[in-house]
Amino acid sequence: MKEGVQLRYGWIGGGKYGVPVEMYASERVDAPGSRFVNMNATGYAEYLDDQDAEEIFGSVEGPYGTINATQAKAGKQNCIVDITAIYKVPVDTGTFAITDIGDTCDVGVTSNVQGAYLGASTQEQLIILSGDLDNNEWVIIRLNPFVQGETDSA
Repeated sequence: MKEGVQLRYGWIGGGKYGVPVEMYASERVDAPGSRFVNMNATGYAEYLDDQDAEEIFGSVEGPYGTINATQAKAGKQNCIVDITAIYKVPVDTGTFAITDIGDTCDVGVTSNVQGAYLGASTQEQLIILSGDLDNNEWVIIRLNPFVQGETDSA
């Protein structure tokens, strides 16, 4: 295994208050990665795409892989919406520097793996708290409460 790579990413501390959400059909996110979602106009949760223009809602504690149409309406997943929740996520794009602490960045996706798109702050969905200065494999973040929870109305 490459130095600094984590076997598991996701919630690591802080509050863990969650609400049940139903996932939209054919959503896919692969391990290792985060599972950040937005709520679409029909009331279903969708994984955020690469630099998605949608606002972040929370982090789903469901399974990795594809959620097919029969699963989408059959069961609910817990979605952590607590603004004090802290997450460790892989670096999707960019290089972590100590000067990034306190900055915002977007959610990025490469090959169905969600992570932090460092240096991109178009949506400002994540706030960087710390990171891997040695290997640039991960960052510690929290959700930006100023853009959390808005529903996609389009």
